[in-house]
Amino acid sequence: MKLLLLTLLTTISAAAAIGLRDHNGNLLPESPSQKTIAGFGGLLIVTPDEDWEAKWNTPSDVAPYFSRRETVERGQKLFILTIFTNPKLNDSGLADVTANINVRRPDGSPSTQAKDADCYRGKFMTPLKNVYLCRSVIGFVGEPSDLAGVWSVGVDLTDNVQKVTIPLSATFTLK
Repeated sequence: MKLLLLTLLTTISAAAAIGLRDHNGNLLPESPSQKTIAGFGGLLIVTPDEDWEAKWNTPSDVAPYFSRRETVERGQKLFILTIFTNPKLNDSGLADVTANINVRRPDGSPSTQAKDADCYRGKFMTPLKNVYLCRSVIGFVGEPSDLAGVWSVGVDLTDNVQKVTIPLSATFTLK
């Protein structure tokens, strides 16, 4: 299944819907892996695409596509990408977005954890309503000793200027 990476977060008017939209401008439904709070949007993608970085680094008028996989075999790789849009800027014109990342094994024990991981800190050179990739990208490879079953990914994406946190989640199954 293919997922079109969103190109814009559209803010219309105070009375209109605010949220993540597809390339045709249609408002996308919120899900555990895709949410908007107070205009700040987040998207969590679990992809097997080893060329995710090359796909991301396309010209701004080209929307990259990322494959999704819900099941992975031992030895196969997955990459966990966190996308955000429309952060608020402080009085100096700087954004401050961080993420708490929690990957859990099927038995609930932690596999990977990061608190206040640097997602984006600094000045924006392009419109805030474009989509941006967090600097923290997680790679996963199912090792022979890893537990088979459903693994969970939780990312609390925080706009520290606006003081808004978006809880995002996804799962994948290791066979």
